[in-house]
Amino acid sequence: MINNFKIPIIRLFVFGTLRVGGRLDYYMEGSSPLGLYYTQGQLMESEIGSAYIDFNEKTAATIGELHQVNYYCLQRIHHLENASGEFPRRYELDLVPIWPYQPYLDKDQPEDIPFNEDQQMMALCYRRREDSKVPSGDWTKVKRVMTELGDFLRTETDITLYHHDVVQHISEYLKS
Repeated sequence: MINNFKIPIIRLFVFGTLRVGGRLDYYMEGSSPLGLYYTQGQLMESEIGSAYIDFNEKTAATIGELHQVNYYCLQRIHHLENASGEFPRRYELDLVPIWPYQPYLDKDQPEDIPFNEDQQMMALCYRRREDSKVPSGDWTKVKRVMTELGDFLRTETDITLYHHDVVQHISEYLKS
């Protein structure tokens, strides 16, 4: 039996205090940092000082780190983002497009930021929750990425999963 909970197969994009050297980077203990990446959206600071990304801003890039984590590390981070009181309970786990960091992103020229599809990857990221519709009209069908991810890893015990398996499963889950 394979324990896919322990294998670091979950790619997580972090952009604030969880980055290496950040105030809360100890939550990332056991992760494998894969380097600097960026996503499409404007980095913002909330009224209480927490960071979030405005994904509606398509001409800006937010620089962060990509980490490979296991499910147990993600549970710690999920607790921090949702229940600890450190941040407002308005963050949810979602898939976002990311690209490898390039030094030219240090310029203030948004038109020069390449969001090329050929270099795009997908990773999980905590994004600020907005009041969102429940299209089904049925509260029992609300999307809970963390719960779905746990259920997926729990049922797959015959094969070793890889990060692309996680992305594909969550992508299909969010579309359904």
